[in-house]
Amino acid sequence: SLVGAASAIGGGVTLTGGAGTTTAGGSVTLASGTGQTTGGTVDVTAGTSTTTNAGGEVTINSGAGTATSSGAITIATKNAGTNGVSGKLVFSSGTTSSGNSGALLVGTGAATQGTGGKIDIGVGSGSLGAGGVVTVTAGSSSNAAGGDATFKGGASSAGTGGKAEIIGGASSSAAGGEATLTGGASSANSVAGGAVTVTGGAGTGGTASQGGAISLTGGAGTAATGGSITINSGAGTASSSGAITIATKNAGSAGASGKLVFSSGTTSTGNSGSILLSTGTAGGSSGGNGGAITISVGGGTNGNTGGHLTLSAGGAATGAGTGGNIYLTPGNGQTAGGIYFRDDVASNTQYGTISATTFDFTASSSVSIVSSGTAALSGTVLTLTGSTGISMGASHVYNFESGTGTYDDGTLNKMAGTITTNTANLAADTPLTVTLTNSRVSSTSQVFITMGAGCTGGTVQFVQLSNVGAGSFSAVFKNIDTANACTSAFSWHYLVIN
Repeated sequence: SLVGAASAIGGGVTLTGGAGTTTAGGSVTLASGTGQTTGGTVDVTAGTSTTTNAGGEVTINSGAGTATSSGAITIATKNAGTNGVSGKLVFSSGTTSSGNSGALLVGTGAATQGTGGKIDIGVGSGSLGAGGVVTVTAGSSSNAAGGDATFKGGASSAGTGGKAEIIGGASSSAAGGEATLTGGASSANSVAGGAVTVTGGAGTGGTASQGGAISLTGGAGTAATGGSITINSGAGTASSSGAITIATKNAGSAGASGKLVFSSGTTSTGNSGSILLSTGTAGGSSGGNGGAITISVGGGTNGNTGGHLTLSAGGAATGAGTGGNIYLTPGNGQTAGGIYFRDDVASNTQYGTISATTFDFTASSSVSIVSSGTAALSGTVLTLTGSTGISMGASHVYNFESGTGTYDDGTLNKMAGTITTNTANLAADTPLTVTLTNSRVSSTSQVFITMGAGCTGGTVQFVQLSNVGAGSFSAVFKNIDTANACTSAFSWHYLVIN
């Protein structure tokens, strides 16, 4: 044993290798003995203080290099033999019964004209089993908050601040390792679990100093689909699930608020990705309403225009394909939903409705359907109703449903038509009664008749309309020439208005 002498200040023990005047200085080696079971222990322990003062310190310093590098310090366990594991390394401060336990500081020295020294923590690889685990755990507490764990890149006064990266391990034969950030769980009543906050760095400089960006990017797939990005709120097993809010911050005193872009990528072959916005189905024994989707744009102040809302279907870039459609589909139900047009959300004034059976704009003083070409309305039945009338404006009306026929009595189910008689020899001063069967005619129909081409020889006039009823009417014509008979047929026109 080497023991210093006892005194008011205990005597020291110094082991020093010899100085080397031309080459390396002498080494100092502390080695325990070998053993058939366990090798001997080397125990370095500072002195105990029997009073209220601190115990002695243990300091290990490498040798200084006055003209070049200082010496290294290596603390390592020896490799394991053919059986067993290599020895572990434990760096730990002691426990305390009162006050804070000792800190554990790992740091590298500052470099005045070079790069600061790095700290590399790596665990061993596994040739048959999994690689070693790295666990960084802050201290727990039974009476106060648990300790924080902080990963922070280095600051810089002249260049870019250092990065702080958490990267899952690569794999050449299976999936790459995950990188997971998870807030701590809480089992206390009425207390939320720990939050996860990702915040870009603030830009606190002067002109054009921007805040740091946040980028979430799924991994690339060189031969298959790239990685997905999924954002899910927390489930509420007994209550509501959590909300998801994606919003840009309000603008400052100058400039615009940041825009939101939701866009799928382009494609060189095949369809581009869809964008789906949908709310969940309301279920359960008590039922509920389906969630609403509201899209609204900001208003304009100080006389400026409110924001526009534009819905544009995709075009066919080559000009040879078909442009995309825009569908507005109300929900099905015992009573089908409709499409409503309102002047503003606050007053909720509704001025138009489109449903499966109605195109209703009665709340508006006037509605215009305008086209620079042809505006077509089609359907099984079209009804035009005006409480004070129907105005055709200054335009003429044409292209009524019409047809032709050649007979005295016949059938023509058209709104308008031209009929040529079979009778070609109507005698002088003689009437001719014809009957037209027509499904457009009812007992309340207005039937208008005019003459067409007259006959040769005589003079035929329309005399009388009679027997207007469901499905037919009769007309009386007369050769008013008292001396000459007709030597050819004549024609007449009709128009039915209901």
